[in-house]
Amino acid sequence: MPEAEIVHSVIARLVAEADETQTHLIHETARRAGYLWRCGNPACPTYNYQGQRYCEGCGWGREGKPVGDVHPCMYTDGQWARLRRALLQHYAPHSPMPDALVFDYRGGPGWRGAEVTEMRGGMTEAVTGGFGDRDRYERIAAALDSLSKWSEPSYGEHIRVVLTS
Repeated sequence: MPEAEIVHSVIARLVAEADETQTHLIHETARRAGYLWRCGNPACPTYNYQGQRYCEGCGWGREGKPVGDVHPCMYTDGQWARLRRALLQHYAPHSPMPDALVFDYRGGPGWRGAEVTEMRGGMTEAVTGGFGDRDRYERIAAALDSLSKWSEPSYGEHIRVVLTS
């Protein structure tokens, strides 16, 4: 079992048997030891496990800032706007629309092969299969291919597109 899973399991078991004061002490000790990080949003008391990019409580980033776009500077505003429009058109008939989408590149046919995660109110959910199917997601696939043609993504690179204001 990887260390992260062991840490998650141990902290969860300790917290399950603790009262409020003990829970705070467990979280603070784990934070000081480097196993947890505290959300930087002053209104959110959530502790998050190392390796999590966004707060489970409110969805803010590790730096304590609200979720905003994250895109490498080499992409033009037009390419970025095209991707946002395609995503908005895809999600418009659905309710509720995700706050943002995160694309994590792990290989594959450019950004179209990226792992995709929807962010909704601090909760995250994987988009099974991402947006790789050109026939099913024609506009999104074309926008992602445009980004990839401009600059091939590197392994581990990620982008985030905010859909709500």
